[in-house]
Amino acid sequence: MLGSLLTQWTIRLALACFAAYLAGNLLGLARCASIDQTAEPRAKFTANRNRAFRWLRWIWTAGCLLFIAHVVCAFQFTHHWSHTHAWEHTAAETKRMLGVAFGDGIYFSYIFLLLWVADVACLWLAIRRPGWVVAAVYLFLFFIAFNGAIVFESGPTRPVGIVVVTAMLPLLVLFVWKQWRDLATSQKFQRTTTGKEPLPSGNAECEA
Repeated sequence: MLGSLLTQWTIRLALACFAAYLAGNLLGLARCASIDQTAEPRAKFTANRNRAFRWLRWIWTAGCLLFIAHVVCAFQFTHHWSHTHAWEHTAAETKRMLGVAFGDGIYFSYIFLLLWVADVACLWLAIRRPGWVVAAVYLFLFFIAFNGAIVFESGPTRPVGIVVVTAMLPLLVLFVWKQWRDLATSQKFQRTTTGKEPLPSGNAECEA
């Protein structure tokens, strides 16, 4: 009983942190796009953004730690540290919900965990990445979180997840569009100034 509660609530709290972090960043992006371009509002916005970022980074880290705790609880109390059991459980769940057994879906959960940990490390170490990489990572994380919170979840978590996803989806689209627009703009500028095709960028801000 305790193991089941721990497994359920660690993932619910992790997803709450996930939603809060993405919503905070995406709302900041939307506000940034709408503010005046004069120096004073931009400087004030940047200062406020930096303060908010520090809080959001802790929320993102807490969510990651909660998800790690969820994985540990799931393997301890449900799968008994057996990858085979986890694979079979995933196959049974996909069969029940989608009509198709897909045990390899467990690997998407593993990738989700690794990407979340890597992104947290990126934030704390201030590693710079291309914007399209950030966008691709968050799209993948959002897709997996969507499936976990809505498709394969039941009870009160599902309607709450639907409301959160509906509210966040336009902001996520704006975020992805901005990353690809910035990439296209930088490539066009490099072609114009150098007459050469742009090299792959590796120094974009870690904007999450």
